[in-house]
Amino acid sequence: MSANDVEFLRLLKNDIDYFTRAVERFESLVPRVCAPVQDQWRLQAQSRRNFALELEILLDKAEHCVTASLHGKNESNSNSATQ
Repeated sequence: MSANDVEFLRLLKNDIDYFTRAVERFESLVPRVCAPVQDQWRLQAQSRRNFALELEILLDKAEHCVTASLHGKNESNSNSATQ
């Protein structure tokens, strides 16, 4: 796994944490504001929740690619060592 892969995965995890915390903050503040603002904030919370979910899907795919790449390198190294 390259340093770029490690950095990308780290940043992606940080983004997921950020958006998850943002949703929690929005949801905790919604009851404190007037009804028209509550509706808008609920929409914002849902938007952030959806984005965090999309980031989690991207993270899963990225981790799978990195793992598959590492697995492929290990197989090619063991094949060339046996030849």
